[in-house]
Amino acid sequence: MGVLVGGLGYRNLRDHSIGIAVSDTLMERGWPQGICVEDVSYNPVALVEHLKEEKFERAVIVAAVQRPGRVPGEVTAYRWDGKLPSDELIQAAVVDAVTGVIFLDNTLIVTRHFGGLPETTAVVEIEPEVHEFGESFSAAVAATFETVCELVTTLAVDPQALLALPRAPLGGVSRERA
Repeated sequence: MGVLVGGLGYRNLRDHSIGIAVSDTLMERGWPQGICVEDVSYNPVALVEHLKEEKFERAVIVAAVQRPGRVPGEVTAYRWDGKLPSDELIQAAVVDAVTGVIFLDNTLIVTRHFGGLPETTAVVEIEPEVHEFGESFSAAVAATFETVCELVTTLAVDPQALLALPRAPLGGVSRERA
């Protein structure tokens, strides 16, 4: 049993590449035994199989996600409550996954639905500013990069830090505020 640190996104899609850039950077660091850092941007169904084989105790997933009401570069971290949407929306997520769509919500929904995602999963979302091809982040997202790397590292090595995160649905908005 260990911890999965997964970066999710598209390479060379500017701000939407931050999840992969974080995992690439963190792969270069020395990690305690039991922590696996990888790019999890491959097919969510294949990720389910990987998660079932490894049986991780915790996961930390990082990605750029555009959400209403957030400003570019804003970082939102939470423990996903694991609540799944309707069967219809789960089916839509599976269809998107099979057709190659890489999106945080789809990946989490599919991996939870098929029983691969650990119960304790932290999500670190970064609000993107630009959605275009290129290798560089916008200034707002670039300014958060080191902070995000350190946050993800802390959540991976310190179970208490992960458990201290607010428990929330996808997007990080608590049900009390929704």
